[in-house]
Amino acid sequence: MSETILDESSFFYEPAMQLKVIKRDPELPYRLHSHEFHELVFVVSGRGINFTKDEELMLREGSVFFVPPGFEHGYKQVDNLVLYNIIYGRNLVSPHALDLTELPGYCSIFLQTDCIPNLSLTPSQIAELLPLIQLMEKEADDQSYGSGSRTLAYAYLVELLVALSRIYDQTPNEANQTARRLWEVISYMDSHLDQALSTEQLREVANMSTSTLNRCFKQCTGLSPIEFHIHKRIAYACSLIQRRGLSMAQVSEASGFNDPNYFSRQFRKVMGMSPKQYQRIFTSRFT
Repeated sequence: MSETILDESSFFYEPAMQLKVIKRDPELPYRLHSHEFHELVFVVSGRGINFTKDEELMLREGSVFFVPPGFEHGYKQVDNLVLYNIIYGRNLVSPHALDLTELPGYCSIFLQTDCIPNLSLTPSQIAELLPLIQLMEKEADDQSYGSGSRTLAYAYLVELLVALSRIYDQTPNEANQTARRLWEVISYMDSHLDQALSTEQLREVANMSTSTLNRCFKQCTGLSPIEFHIHKRIAYACSLIQRRGLSMAQVSEASGFNDPNYFSRQFRKVMGMSPKQYQRIFTSRFT
């Protein structure tokens, strides 16, 4: 075992509130270590490697993995890696799990003790879950007596665990492995969120035939490459809306949609609501 063990007392100052959200911006290289608590890692941007004694996991935007108590891992070859660490006590969830443990995905991710389960989120899934993590961070940090912040933070944690469990159930393992073949082309998409891309451009970056590229994307995401890039641009638009201060026309243009009406249609198709509705919901939840 590693000599580096991160203990609960260093992170949880109140026994009744063993939940904390820590944003690492950036995450730095870190030697093998273990924790006394559960750790759920949500990668926002950048690249790196999460390593154990036996294997390595490449990290990029949308990588999510769970580290059980006592399991050793570390970080290396990090490049502008930004992530959220959601850490919580061993016994925080289990006494109140209700039917949580009946979810196959929950058992596969959060009840493992001898491995680090992981999955890759789509841009629209990132855009949906990131505000939930930010809300959890806000409430977990609130020390106001009588505010209900601890209950809310716990509720957001359970909501996140359920959402990730359902995503895991709906994503075949081979799809997550196929995603790793597409990282170069997805990185190219990341650097072109302010414009539309053609299949020909993406095919050249991927060094695949059009049919192979389409097949890999369909297997990995259920979307064509062009549809996937649109989802990434909509996720980027969501992040712009969250920053506030920009008009919808400015958000539309910045995410590569020159026609605001087309932007609105695509936003609704991806997020299930209009940009204005998303803005109102996000604003009301954070005020």
